[in-house]
Amino acid sequence: MFAALLPKSAPFFDMLQQQNTLLRRMAALLAEMMENIAEKNRTHEEIALLEDDADHLHTQIIRSLSQTFITPIDREDILRINQEQEEAMDCVHRLSTRLHIFEFSRTHFPALQLVRTIHAMLELTMLMIEGLAKHRDCHKTRAFRALRGECDMLLVTGLAELMDEQQEITPALLMQILKWSQTYDRISILLERVNSLAETIEEAVLKNV
Repeated sequence: MFAALLPKSAPFFDMLQQQNTLLRRMAALLAEMMENIAEKNRTHEEIALLEDDADHLHTQIIRSLSQTFITPIDREDILRINQEQEEAMDCVHRLSTRLHIFEFSRTHFPALQLVRTIHAMLELTMLMIEGLAKHRDCHKTRAFRALRGECDMLLVTGLAELMDEQQEITPALLMQILKWSQTYDRISILLERVNSLAETIEEAVLKNV
């Protein structure tokens, strides 16, 4: 009877999984945006709408934490995962805005493959959160590091490709090189955010599973 009087915990794992679903959908749209430059207006708008939904969910999680006495895992872990996912979504949105503004006529393959690989890394974070919710061993360290290694090689390849243009250097070409350099820089920032998210979830797994 006493247990029935205790305040119910908010569905934090459900909300974190919803947040991760939004993040993965935004990353998938980012890859779609790079695959089909002609549709960049539509995909950028979809990413922006999802980011608005994510902002509301981020606030809801924080509000629920402030109103809940009992949490399924340390509230600090919930807060950190929430914040890391929110910051990753901000990075995706900012990157899509750059792609939208820069109006590239074509996509560089290393950049496209980078975004695809980052999306694969985010799929692993979802499995980790699901495992954490079920208190099941869900370490994905080896697979995650392998994908991170692929991203590091793609970054080097992409930047080297920019510096190895065989065409005559014109002001227009130089501007394209500068824009792509900034794009790779934004992708690198997103990669670090996703890596930080995985490390945060991993810490929570070690503490709670």
